[in-house]
Amino acid sequence: MTRYKLPSVGSDVKLDRRCPHCDNPNGNIHSGIHYRRVSDPKVREIPQRRMKCPACGTTWTLRADGVGKGRQRSDHLRALGVILYMLGLSYRGVQTFLPCLKCQGGKSSIERDVDAAGANAERYHKAAARTMRVRVLGVDGTGGAMAGQNKGILFFVDVDQSRLICVEAVHEQDARKVRRHVAKVMAAVGAEELRSDEHSCYKGIVDEPAHRLCQTHWLKSKCRRAADLHRCAVAEGRDLEARSMLELLGLLRLKPRPPRPPPELERLVMRYISCRKGLLWKINQLLQHVERTWSKVSDDPRDATNNATERVIGLTLKIRAKTMRGFKAERKVLAHPYLASLLRGEDGICDIRRVI
Repeated sequence: MTRYKLPSVGSDVKLDRRCPHCDNPNGNIHSGIHYRRVSDPKVREIPQRRMKCPACGTTWTLRADGVGKGRQRSDHLRALGVILYMLGLSYRGVQTFLPCLKCQGGKSSIERDVDAAGANAERYHKAAARTMRVRVLGVDGTGGAMAGQNKGILFFVDVDQSRLICVEAVHEQDARKVRRHVAKVMAAVGAEELRSDEHSCYKGIVDEPAHRLCQTHWLKSKCRRAADLHRCAVAEGRDLEARSMLELLGLLRLKPRPPRPPPELERLVMRYISCRKGLLWKINQLLQHVERTWSKVSDDPRDATNNATERVIGLTLKIRAKTMRGFKAERKVLAHPYLASLLRGEDGICDIRRVI
């Protein structure tokens, strides 16, 4: 469970005589304390007073903490609106809920609050990321609806800590941009290993020993293909091929998994190495691919998968994206994962005051 720290509204006006225009420290009190109504779940009005500079004649207003300049809604209420939206309500849904707290807020105002909080969360996260050091860098791509178009988004995650590092608007089909961004992020965080799926855009970024494939993704895809070929062999009455695919499934599921291709796999490869047609050709392709990529699969004793990256993508973007039609602008879809990551908190605590 996450405990949220929200902004609070002050009850007193701090007397600050320094002029905001000329920096004169001897400003005069220009009026008594007046009370202005605000929209907040607990506080109905806040004190404020006017000040005047004797040097330049500038007047300004001092007000209690927790309410921004020119705002009628307190920072506490704005933070509540952001949290409710990030938890799944629409902007109109948040607007409908606020009267239950005896407060008001339009959906456009709530949208601006979420937009501003996302931009602040992105700046805060990127500033903290400059000091991050990562052992295994996980990378994976996904899509996001933006202004009616499906754009590619690339996620970078610390696999050991399941922690978001950064998000880039890059499609996996653009291999040149992907390689450039991955190399830049790896250098910035000092990553020792790159963890990804088998997409061709990730090949050649680093030397092969430093690039490992996700064991779960690799195993699932190979087992699925072997099972499909086994069903085809049974349907065609090919007993030898059916037994070969069952043997391959057994080798894929070996525990502990040998770091090098086992001799039984090499024997299967040699059995079908000369086949070039039909079902036998498909079996030949699968066996050679398994043998070629066997040693590239991660055997990390901590975590041999890239599930941490996919989990971060789901928690910070995909789950929320399924409940909406899409984002209006690219900056909003890129800022959303940073804000969602902040709201997940650290050690069970989320200080949302940093972005409101």
